[in-house]
Amino acid sequence: MARSKGTDGGVSMMEMVRTALQELGKSAKPTAIQEFIKAKYDKEISKIIISNYKSTMKKKGGKKRGRPPGSMNAKPAASAGGKGIKLEDLAAVRGLVGRLGAPQLRQLVDVLA
Repeated sequence: MARSKGTDGGVSMMEMVRTALQELGKSAKPTAIQEFIKAKYDKEISKIIISNYKSTMKKKGGKKRGRPPGSMNAKPAASAGGKGIKLEDLAAVRGLVGRLGAPQLRQLVDVLA
């Protein structure tokens, strides 16, 4: 199991990398970060670990997966530009089904389509 704190109970390696990125900028290379940590904390962290921490931080702060919030609450296409099916349209179709019957209404739609 990975340890979250350094060997002496001090600052974690992730926190060291985070501090280095704040000081040097997000585009800092692992070599520069490694030198910064060696100078400030007197600790050796491999470039691979630094690169992994940078990737992890980038993923956590990046765009989240899945649908954007509010996409399920978007208005249906029916209200866009006045086109689409409205409640009144459905009521009219139901009235036609009641008067003509479903088979004759289908024939009527086929003739008009």
